[in-house]
Amino acid sequence: MSCILEVAVNSPLRQCFDYEAPGNVQTWQPGCRVVVPFGKKQRIGIVVHVKSDQEKTRPLKKILDRCDKQPIFDSQLFQLILWISQYYHHPIGECFFAALPKKVRLGDTILATQETIWKLTKSIDEISDIKGIKQKQALTLLQRNPGGLSERELRHQLGSIQPSLKRMAEKKWITSTTSALMPFSSAPSTELNTLNQQQQAVYSAITEKEPSFQPWLIDGITGSGKTEIYLHLAASQLAKGHQVLILIPEIGLSSQLVDRFTTCLAGHIVVSHSGMTDRQRHQSWCLAKSGQADVIIGTRSAAFMPLHKPGLIIIDEEHDGAYKQQDGLRYHARNILLVRARDLDIPIVMGSATPSLESLYQVKQNKYRHLKLNKRAGQAILPEVILADSNMPTASPLTPTLVNALKETLSQKQQALIFINRRGYAPVLMCHNCQWQAYCPDCDAKMVVHQQRQQLYCHHCGRIQRLPKTCPACESDELKTYGTGTEKIESTIQELFPQTTVIRVDRDTTRGSQAFQQKLEPIRTGQSAVLVGTQMLAKGHDFHQITLVGIVDADQGLFSADFRAMEYLCQSVVQVMGRAGRGQKAGKVIIQTSQPGHPVWSDLLRLPYAELAQSLLQERIEMALPPSCFWSIFRAESVQSELALQLLGWAAEAKYAEDVQVMGPVPAIMEKRAGRYRAQLIFSSHSRKVLHQAIEHAILRISEHTLSRKVRWSVDVDPIDLL
Repeated sequence: MSCILEVAVNSPLRQCFDYEAPGNVQTWQPGCRVVVPFGKKQRIGIVVHVKSDQEKTRPLKKILDRCDKQPIFDSQLFQLILWISQYYHHPIGECFFAALPKKVRLGDTILATQETIWKLTKSIDEISDIKGIKQKQALTLLQRNPGGLSERELRHQLGSIQPSLKRMAEKKWITSTTSALMPFSSAPSTELNTLNQQQQAVYSAITEKEPSFQPWLIDGITGSGKTEIYLHLAASQLAKGHQVLILIPEIGLSSQLVDRFTTCLAGHIVVSHSGMTDRQRHQSWCLAKSGQADVIIGTRSAAFMPLHKPGLIIIDEEHDGAYKQQDGLRYHARNILLVRARDLDIPIVMGSATPSLESLYQVKQNKYRHLKLNKRAGQAILPEVILADSNMPTASPLTPTLVNALKETLSQKQQALIFINRRGYAPVLMCHNCQWQAYCPDCDAKMVVHQQRQQLYCHHCGRIQRLPKTCPACESDELKTYGTGTEKIESTIQELFPQTTVIRVDRDTTRGSQAFQQKLEPIRTGQSAVLVGTQMLAKGHDFHQITLVGIVDADQGLFSADFRAMEYLCQSVVQVMGRAGRGQKAGKVIIQTSQPGHPVWSDLLRLPYAELAQSLLQERIEMALPPSCFWSIFRAESVQSELALQLLGWAAEAKYAEDVQVMGPVPAIMEKRAGRYRAQLIFSSHSRKVLHQAIEHAILRISEHTLSRKVRWSVDVDPIDLL
C-alpha cells in the first residue's frame, strides 16, 4: 500500500513535487519533514498535501526517509505559510524553510536540549563528613537555591565540579533531574512599576476587551513608558498560562528588553535573532514550540516562531523599516503577524513614537484602535530643540553651537549622543588637482573612505580597496576627503576633548555578538562620555544619563527621489531627539543643517509628529500613493544593461485590468550594482485583489520568456524602498 505526497523543497521553483510513500493517506500528515531525491542530490522537504495513489498518472520517485511522526508546524502556522507564498508570490519551498531555524532545515531534532538540575535532599547542617572545598561550595550554593541549580550554572561558578557532584550523589546528599536548558533566569528580582494615569488607561483599554483579535496602535512619544505597558500586558498573559511574542527591530535592543523582562516577570524568556549561533536559535525555537518558553523576544524572523499557547503579540517600533525583508522572501513581519494574530484570534499591540503612515491609515479606516501617550513617564520632560546653521565656514564637521554644547555637557560630567547616519570617515575621496573621484567599478556609487583601516569601501557591493596615497589618474598627492561619517566625528571629538571617552557605534564596530552591549557599558554605568553612532542608536534605547543629542548632516532625506523620504526623515529625527533628557536632567537637541530655512525644520520644531504624519498622509491620499493604494515592484538585473529592461518591457506590454497602472520599466536609481544593471517595473492599483491578479499574470509572462533564464528577477509586494 502506498500514497502520494506533495513535497515542498527549498528551491526557487514555484511548485511542489510528487513522491510515492509507503502507507495509506491516514499514515501521513501535512507539515512533516521527509528526505527525498531531488535531481542528483538528497533534500529535506515538507509534506504539503497527501493524496491517494489512485491519482498517480506516471511512475514516481520514492521518499528516502521520514524525519517526523507528527507535523513540525501547527495547522495555523502551516496555513499562514501557504498564505505567505500566495500573497508574496514566492516559491512555496523557500517560504517553508524561511520559517525554520537552520538545524531544523537540515533535519535536526525538534526537541529542546536538556540539562541536569541538582537539588539538596537534606539540609547542609545534617551532613557531617563534607570533604573538600568544592563539595562545601556546591552544597552552600544549592542550599541558597532550594529550587535547584543546573550543572551548567554550578560549573560556571565553581569550575570543574563533576567528580564532586558524583560523590555527593552517591552519598544521597543531592539528587538530579533533567529539564530543558533555559537561556535566561525566570526568577524576578523586582516588582513591576506602577503605571501612571495615561499608561493605566492604555493598559485597561487593551485588557478590558474580550481576548480576541484586535490590532492596537500605541502612539506614545519617546520616553512615555511603552515598555512598561508591554511588561504589564505580558504579566497578565503569563498569569493566564499564555505565551507572548515580542518583535524588536534591532539586535541591539534585545539585551535591554531581556534585562527588563527577566527582572520583572516570573516566566521563561527566549531570544531569537541573527546574532545568535545556530544551536541557540534551534533551542529557542524548540522551547517556543513546546510551550516551555513563556516570552519570545526576537527580530524580524521571529515572526515565524511556533507558539504552543499564544496569548499576545507585541511589535515594538512598528514603523521601523527593518521589519521588511529586502531580499529572498520579501515579507513584512508586521503584516505577517497581523494575519497570524487574526487567525489565532488574539490581540496584537503595535507601539511607536513615530507610527508609520500605513498604520495611521489603518486607524483612519477604523481597522486599528488608536491609543495615545502624550506625556513622558516620571519627571522627564521633552528636550529643548535648536537649529544650527552648518553653512558657516569651518574645517570642523561640528558647528560652534554643537561644540559649545558638548563642552558644557562634559564639564557637568554628563553624556552626549552625536547621530550621523553614515559609516566611515568620509563619503568622497577626490583629487584636488584633476578632480578624479574614487568610484566603485562595480556600482554607480562612490567608495567611502575608512581612515582607520586605510581602505576604500563600497557600502553597496562590499568591494574593498587599499586607500591610495597618490591620485591614480595624475599621481598628485593632493587627495582630499569631503563629507562626514562616524569615524570623522569620532576623531574630531577626540581631538577637541582628549580626556573624554568617545564610543563609536556602527556596523564596523559591532560585528561580534556581544560587541554592541560591550560598547554601551560606559553609558549604562553613568560614565561621562560621548556616543557617536548611526541608525542603530536612533530608536528604543533608554539612556537616562544622556542630556545632549546632536544630529549631524540632517539634510540627507530632504532631496531624495523616494516619496517616503520625508516620512523616514521625520521619524528618524524625532526618534533621535527622543534619546535626550529621559532621566531627571533636562535635555537639549541640536540639529545641524545647511538648509535652516527649509519648512520641514520649522514644522519639526513647531508641530508634534502626529500632526506632521497626518499632513504627509493626506498628501499621499491626494496623490494616490501608498498606503491609499497598493504597489508591487518587479525588479530585474543582468550583466548586460539592456536585458533587464527587455524582460520587464515584455511584462509591461501585457493587457491588465483597467484599475492597474503600469509604470516603467525604467533603470533603477542606482542602475549598476555589484556588476549588474538593474531595472524595475511598478504595478499600482486601488484593489488588492486586482493587483495580485496582475502580478500573477506578469509572473507567468516573464517565466515564459527565454530571457528569464539569463536575467535575475523578483517581485516585491508592498515595497518600502524604491532605490
